[in-house]
Amino acid sequence: TMNKYIFYLAVTGWTLGLIVHFTSAFGVDITDQVPYVWFLHLGIFVVWIPTILYLNKNEELKTYKESGMLNQMNPLGFYKIAFKQTPTWLAVIAIGGFFYAFVNFMLFMGSEIGTPDIEGGKYILQNHGQLIKTITEQEYQHFKANEMVGFSGHCIAFYGIAMAISYPFSRPQIAVNQN
Repeated sequence: TMNKYIFYLAVTGWTLGLIVHFTSAFGVDITDQVPYVWFLHLGIFVVWIPTILYLNKNEELKTYKESGMLNQMNPLGFYKIAFKQTPTWLAVIAIGGFFYAFVNFMLFMGSEIGTPDIEGGKYILQNHGQLIKTITEQEYQHFKANEMVGFSGHCIAFYGIAMAISYPFSRPQIAVNQN
């Protein structure tokens, strides 16, 4: 089914996002070695558009949305429907990754003082085209890695949620012995 393809694409994106995130967190400017790593962010749309379409077709979710604002304010109801087929361990990874990405991005936004760039052969830090300061190559690499840490957290969140929602396998049923 289509869910299997989305699931495996999401697993791939999530795994690559995790690798990029932790590699960058250790100060490695991965964009230097893998310039196309930013395409990983575009891949989020490849898995998210079908995931949203899948959720929009879910009759149980439609009923939940129509059940009134008070009911919708409880995110547990959405969780129970969206992750109905998802094993608990995978739902925990996905939701934990979502919260981690939110905190990671807030920390990134609070720590960012500018954007690293190379202008005229010099490493610089700028903010909306305004030069903040000239930096060393090592500082440049650090700022580039930090930039990737800030954005790769999104891969962990969005690929993880898509992975959990599109989980294509049936949950194992626990047999109850009725003697």
